[in-house]
Amino acid sequence: MQAQAEGQEVAGRRTSLGNGQGGRETVGRHLLRTGSGLCLTVAGFAATALIASLSAEPTLRLTVVGGAAIVALVLVCLILRRLARSLTRAMQAAEGIALATAPAVALRTLPACASGEAPPLDGLRLLADRSRLGDGPDPAILTGIAALKLREDALSDRIARLNAALDTLSLGFLLYDRDHRLLVVNRRYHEIYRLPPGAVTPGMSALEVLRSNVGTGDQPDRSEDECIAEIGVMMGADAVPTQIQHLADGRVVAVEIQPIAGGGFVAIYEEATERWNAETRIAHMARHDAVTDLPNRVLLRERIEGAITRARRETGFAVLCLDLDNFKQVNDTLGHAVGDELLRAVAHRLRACLREVDTVARLGGDEFAIIQASVATPADAATLAQRILDVVSAPYALTHHSVIVGVSIGIALAPGDGLEPERLMQCADVALYRAKDDGRGVFRFFEAQMDARLQARRALELDLRAAFEAEAFDLHYQPIYNLAEERISGFEALLRWTHPTRGRVSPAEFVPLAEEIGLIVPLGEWVLRRACREASGWPDGLKVAVNVSAAQFTSIALIGTVQAALAESGLSARRLELEITESVLLVNGSATVAILHGLRDLGARIAMDDFGTGYSSLSYLRSFPFDKMKVDQSFTRDLTVEQGSGFIVRAVVSLASSLGMTTTAEGVETPEQLAWLREEGCDEVQGYLFSPPVPASELPALLAIWNGRKRRAA
Repeated sequence: MQAQAEGQEVAGRRTSLGNGQGGRETVGRHLLRTGSGLCLTVAGFAATALIASLSAEPTLRLTVVGGAAIVALVLVCLILRRLARSLTRAMQAAEGIALATAPAVALRTLPACASGEAPPLDGLRLLADRSRLGDGPDPAILTGIAALKLREDALSDRIARLNAALDTLSLGFLLYDRDHRLLVVNRRYHEIYRLPPGAVTPGMSALEVLRSNVGTGDQPDRSEDECIAEIGVMMGADAVPTQIQHLADGRVVAVEIQPIAGGGFVAIYEEATERWNAETRIAHMARHDAVTDLPNRVLLRERIEGAITRARRETGFAVLCLDLDNFKQVNDTLGHAVGDELLRAVAHRLRACLREVDTVARLGGDEFAIIQASVATPADAATLAQRILDVVSAPYALTHHSVIVGVSIGIALAPGDGLEPERLMQCADVALYRAKDDGRGVFRFFEAQMDARLQARRALELDLRAAFEAEAFDLHYQPIYNLAEERISGFEALLRWTHPTRGRVSPAEFVPLAEEIGLIVPLGEWVLRRACREASGWPDGLKVAVNVSAAQFTSIALIGTVQAALAESGLSARRLELEITESVLLVNGSATVAILHGLRDLGARIAMDDFGTGYSSLSYLRSFPFDKMKVDQSFTRDLTVEQGSGFIVRAVVSLASSLGMTTTAEGVETPEQLAWLREEGCDEVQGYLFSPPVPASELPALLAIWNGRKRRAA
């Protein structure tokens, strides 16, 4: 670059012949005709000075070419240097060749002349003429001519190499001069736009080039008027952003325009289809859910912000927060693959409920959100919410399973409930929790007084996490009474939590919360270890029953967890009874059955809890041979007052007996219920008639009371 600058400086300065140092002055003219046919007039001066200059600066080249060509070569070399590191050597060679063609290079070797005299080339012409007129050829001049021819041939070869390099570039390349005429075009440009060879040639205007490009029909998204406007942008801008062109065959071309100081510009064309597709996918993934392809929280917020802007000058809108009912049960029992398939099916149904102007997004887990545009009254949002309730709750026929889930919906209205994204989402979320508290499968609008309930729930969540870390839970035990033996045969372990300020928190409140926030599995493991440890100190004939959640059955590690609890406590496996609900066997999953057999192989007993309240209870009995069926307290409670409950309990007891299973009736509270169950052949009972759940410390006294009753009865 420094040599180029120096060459430009000398080329702009007129010099005259003077006395050469170290040799005689020789003045004349000589017309040099090079091998390429280019006529070169050389100004002469002392021959020894010329030869000395040639030998002193061997890197310089004294070949002279046309002005336009030299500018093109210099600029090509400079641009190629930026294009790719792999072309560095080729660019450096081209720059040296191009700089060598500048007349200024030769002038640097001449002594300074008085201002106004002929330039050095004229001096060389005089020297050549003098030789022709009779002084005889000067050997130094002939040597110089030969050197010039060699250098010109070398330059021609290097220019050919440079052209070949341009044609092998993976990028299309156009170079325009200050008049916006094409100077250089390579083969790759024709290939990118599927142009025939020679369709674009040097000398064409920029507009002609673009017209020939668009004329192929390969760019359906660009018209000739747009091309003219594009030329105007390129001519007047200091920097032009990268343009993306979508071709008719689906390919994508990135065009970068670089203006050149002093006029002209370079256009570089890259076929960037794969990169564009990859970047498009990445951008899509950043704003969409990977499972359902719905917008995610990021895009949802952007859409809410847009809706807020419109709501300030037009009609309002609604934000609906949705939570699937029983989805966690499906996901935990059937696996994440089925859960994902269900989520996609739900997403499809939600899309079908909406208009083009509405938005449905997945927030994560089983939570969705909807932006309903142009909501004039709450009735508009209520109509949509009811349609969603009906559509989502219909059965789903998945690939290998049929499942049913419901949905609860909370609704916030803008602008009435706020005009900030966070506020609207918070209000809809609060309304959603009210819908879930009210029994699920319903929708609720946000009301101001709901805020306090949300704050209380969030506080409870934080306290629950803190209690788990501090192991601030306890186990209470409810006796299981054997009717045939008239004795307590075991106890069911029940989790209890005493809050430091609220006091006793109902399991119906904190257990579902533990499931929602992902604490139920570690909490279940804690219960198992604690129950085994405390039961190991009981009399040998007593067993302990522990509830196992569906979430714990998602991993084969449950077998190891039970085995470790037994080993640590020293409790015999035959004294451990594991209770599972029907939801664990929602479908005859091979993984779940394998876990159940593994637990049975340890020696533990397996009981089906709350039999009759689930899905297809009878079909589950064929998948695994349970040791016990427990009759849900909802049937026990009404068996003496409602004929239907009595029929169900009688059928369960009879079925269990025929399958070799024992039965335990929960929720026994009256002597009449006890007498009925005894008459129908129920094996065991438990309920407040015998004792409420009590701490482990009270069990010895409880056992003493019941043992005393048995002795008195005897």
